[in-house]
Amino acid sequence: MTGGRTEPADGEVLDLIAVVVATDVAAQADDEPLRRTPEHRKILARCQRQATVADIASETALPLGVVRVLLGDLILAGEVTVVRHRPPRAQLPGNDVLQEILNGLRAL
Repeated sequence: MTGGRTEPADGEVLDLIAVVVATDVAAQADDEPLRRTPEHRKILARCQRQATVADIASETALPLGVVRVLLGDLILAGEVTVVRHRPPRAQLPGNDVLQEILNGLRAL
């Protein structure tokens, strides 16, 4: 399924809670189902709605490592994208708060 690979081709290992979703490229590439493996197709079918990597592995009954590698292939092909929600800068803690947390942890 992965061609012996244990890590995604781009080197970025996705977290269990990373959220992925199929792109428009995946819908357009649907004419060429022969270039995808059945596992790629299972993952793409699940990614029509946003899903976490853990959910995809669970619902496709594929091992987590395999799902990560195959998602890497789909990301490189532009058929799947990782949804990255970043909080607004105003909601991020300041350095002073982080320093207080660090000091508190050291005091333990």
